[in-house]
Amino acid sequence: MNLTVNYNFIPERVTDLYARFNGMDGEAIVDSRVQNSIVAYIKEVTPQFSVMDIYSDKRAEVSKAVTEYLDGKLNDEYGIHVSSALIIDVQLDETLQAKIQAKEQAKQDAEKAELDKQTAVAQGEANKAQAQAEAEVKRINAEAEAEQTKIKAQAEAEANRLLNQSITPELIQMKEAEARLKHGWVTVQGAEAVVTK
Repeated sequence: MNLTVNYNFIPERVTDLYARFNGMDGEAIVDSRVQNSIVAYIKEVTPQFSVMDIYSDKRAEVSKAVTEYLDGKLNDEYGIHVSSALIIDVQLDETLQAKIQAKEQAKQDAEKAELDKQTAVAQGEANKAQAQAEAEVKRINAEAEAEQTKIKAQAEAEANRLLNQSITPELIQMKEAEARLKHGWVTVQGAEAVVTK
């Protein structure tokens, strides 16, 4: 893990630090002592997190925990204030890299499966809505056709009723007479004889 640590010496403690380390300057103290302490303290903090946390989505959380831990430890021990400890890069061995890639692939596959499922549900709902709309159109058409048939039947019934009311015995006789004239038959009735011609 590559880490960048931003720090500064606390001015009030520089004199004590200088005396404690026999006149070593700050850079020499950091090179000879503080760097080793930083490595040791990071090893105390990082086991709280999984490799996936450090490698991927919780990197900021890990950096914050490391910063706080280093600030507390280095402040007490060396009079150093740590303002930030940022994880720059994490190098993984091939086995861990393969596991991470497999996990990411599984996550992508799960997301795709969920998306496919949502698409199928949406398509099913669209198909259902279309089928309902088509059924409604057929129902409306059937009702319209039935209404037309009913109106036509009522009209025919009314026409037949009017026709039946208009047929009288006189009309029947007149029609018979018209038919006879048309075919050349005439019936004449006299005193005691009927002549048809």
